[in-house]
Order: sequence, then structure tokens, then C-alpha cells
Amino acid sequence: MTTLTTTKSTDKLLVSGAFSLSDVEAISSQSDEPDWLREMRRVSWSVFEDTPMPTTSDEAWRRTDLRKVKWEKFQLARVSSVAQADTLAGLPQDIRDAVEEKYAAAGRLVIANGRVVYHEIDPEAAARGVIFTDMSTAVAEHPDLVQKYLGAEAVPPSNGKFAALNSALWQGGVFLYLPQEVEVEKPFQVAYVLEGEGSAIFPRTLIVAECFATVTYIEESISHGKHGQALNAGVTEIYAQDSAQVRHVDVQRWGEDVYNFNVKRSIGRADSNVIWETGQLGGRLTKTYYDSILPGDGSAMEFNGVYFMQGNQHLDIDTLMHHIGLATNGDLLLHGALKDKGRGVFTGLIKIDPTAQQTNSYLKNENLLLDPTSRADSIPSLEIDANDVRASHGATVGKIEEEYVFYLMSRGIPRQTAVRMVVEGFFYKVFDRMHNERVRQKLFEAVSAKIGG
Repeated sequence: MTTLTTTKSTDKLLVSGAFSLSDVEAISSQSDEPDWLREMRRVSWSVFEDTPMPTTSDEAWRRTDLRKVKWEKFQLARVSSVAQADTLAGLPQDIRDAVEEKYAAAGRLVIANGRVVYHEIDPEAAARGVIFTDMSTAVAEHPDLVQKYLGAEAVPPSNGKFAALNSALWQGGVFLYLPQEVEVEKPFQVAYVLEGEGSAIFPRTLIVAECFATVTYIEESISHGKHGQALNAGVTEIYAQDSAQVRHVDVQRWGEDVYNFNVKRSIGRADSNVIWETGQLGGRLTKTYYDSILPGDGSAMEFNGVYFMQGNQHLDIDTLMHHIGLATNGDLLLHGALKDKGRGVFTGLIKIDPTAQQTNSYLKNENLLLDPTSRADSIPSLEIDANDVRASHGATVGKIEEEYVFYLMSRGIPRQTAVRMVVEGFFYKVFDRMHNERVRQKLFEAVSAKIGG
């Protein structure tokens, strides 16, 4: 349990209520971290303290209010009840489902409350130089490689309040490294597990794909058992070197009492391709940034996402497609459905620098309101400083088409089933863009389960 510290302003309420510099130092000591990482954590903590808490006066947070969050109730997550296991059979069923035990994988990693409880890697992948392990082990065994990328170009502590907090307090985390020209067909599976009332976790994911490497990474986040208000503040950094291809899939199924903040950012070098695929289904309040930075000539990104909010759930997705290199490409499609008092917020920016001639970029967000009390806000925008580009965006917010429901009901289908079929059809526009059948099926099943609820 941490001690309370005094602060000079209400902006630092999060510091006074939950965490302190002593927590940062304790994490470093427990893992016997090198001096460079200890210093990085201390600097990150200073940045965190000096960065004001986001408010609705900030443009990026205008529609997401944090004043009702009871920060003082959070504490660093204690050891999970999930025991370490040598085989998948030794894990609880919900976690085994999250890492898809019935399918082949190049590696699996389960991190519960910031601590590793299961790890495996395909010997063939390891023999080819692939590194797939938790971040703490990576720091101990591959310090130079981790130091080169961690918190560097992608997500430095200065990125924002929660990025700095993660940089200071991360535990466990995932490190995935692919050497040059290594292509791994089977995906790497990761499960982040949150358990315990007031628990706060800070997962850190670092993926590096060297030139001409290819990889698929699938991550699922779940709450294990019942818990009260809890916190997740995560960071994902992806570095795709020349002609590398990285597919990052995340299925977010936190419990509906979890406050969830994330920064996910990729750096794409020449002719690389980073594909984001996401299903956002859980959480009480979520604010997630998906940023694709494209400095390499011919680099590309693709984003395929779905979300379903119900009850009092609030989701805020903020995307950036930043075109810097010559002849870069971006393509984003995000569909969301909202019921009860669920609210979805989407802010999408296509930014094209003067150096980014011959850019081709497009984004679209579509929303389906299932109840008069649900709400969607969609704010796509363009910032173009080059004259030889193709860039456009679109957004829609609408109710379910009653004529579709009536048509299905006229064929003897009950209304509830008819509505479900229409919603699933709405999402299929996104699923059809996903090239990996396994990924499509995983997200479809996740969405279908949520609709059925």
C-alpha cells in the first residue's frame, strides 16, 4: 500500500491518491534493473508529476470527463490468484480461451496483474532468432536492444499524462523481436489479466520487426472474476523497419468497472506495412490513441476496428495517420454500435506533411444507435500541407433501419434475432477487410457475445 503525498494543485490528484515515487523505486529494486532504466523511470515520474491531468478544456478530451474517477481508490495490483502454470491446462478456462488454446501459435504469454503466469515459444521461431518474452526478462537478457527502442521515438514519456505514468510504473509487459527476413506465419498470443478491487496495471508492449520480417500479434485483455473499480494504463510501441509487415490485433474485454487508458503508436519505415485490428467491447471508460507515423517512403498503414458500448460505457478512440514520407498510404475503417446509455467518441486526423507528396489516405467511421439514449460523436479531419495527394474522410451516425428488421420478421424471425442479424451485418463491412480468418472469427465471436448480452 502506498502512502499519500501532498501536491500543489488538483492537477496532481492522481499522484496524491494512489502512487508515489517510492512505488517507482520499488519496481526497479525488485527486478534489479540497470541504471539506465532506473533513470528512465525516475524521469518519467517527474514528467508525470509536471503534466496536468487532462480536462474537458483540452481539445482531445472535450468529450471525455475524468472528474468522476476516484483515483484514490487505485493501488498497484497485488499478486493475482492465478498461479503460474507449466501447461495451458493449468490455467483457468477464461484465460485459456483468451490465448486460443485450440489453435496453433508461435508463442503464448499470459500476464496477470503485471506478473507472468505462463510463457511458451515455438522452438523453431526461437531458433531463427525470434525473441518473445516479458519485458522484465528482455531487459535482463537483451538490454541493448530494449534500451534502443523503449520509450524512444514511438511513445516517449513526454507523450502525455498516462504515457508518462506507464513509463514510470510498467511491470511485466511484452517484448517481441523479429530478426531481418524472418517471417512467422502462426500468431503470437498474449493475454493481459486484471484482477482485484482497486487494482491498477501498466502493461508495456514493444514490438520490433527488422527489414522484411512478418508477424501477427494477437492480444486480449480480460478481467478475471469480479472486482470493483480498477485501472489499466497501457502503452504499445511498434517499430516496422524497411519492408516489414506487422499485424497487431487487440480484443479489449475488460470488466465494465475498469477505467482504461492507452497509447498505441507505430513507426513505419520504407515500404513497411502496419495493420491495426481492434475490437473494443469492455471497460467503464476508455480513452485510446492509435497513432500511425509514416516517415518511410512507400510505407503504409491499415486500421480495421469495431466497438460495441452498452449500459453506461464510454469509449473515446483518437486516431492519427501522420504521413511524412513520399507515396505513403493510409486506410482506416471503424464501425461502432451503441445501446442503452452507451457513448462512442471518435476523433480521426489525417496529417500530411510537405514532404509527403503522392500520399493516398482515407478514413471512415460509421455508428449505429440502437436506443434513443445512446450517443455517438464522430470528428474526422484533414491537415494537408502537400499539393499532390489524395485524402478524404467520412462519418455517419444513424439508427437501425426498421425496414431491414421488418423484412426479417416477415420471414418468421423474432425481432430480437432480426436486430442481432442487422447489427452483425453492419459489422461485417469491417470483418470482410480482415485477411486473417482466425482474426475475423475471434472478433466476430467477441462482438456476437456482446450483442447477445
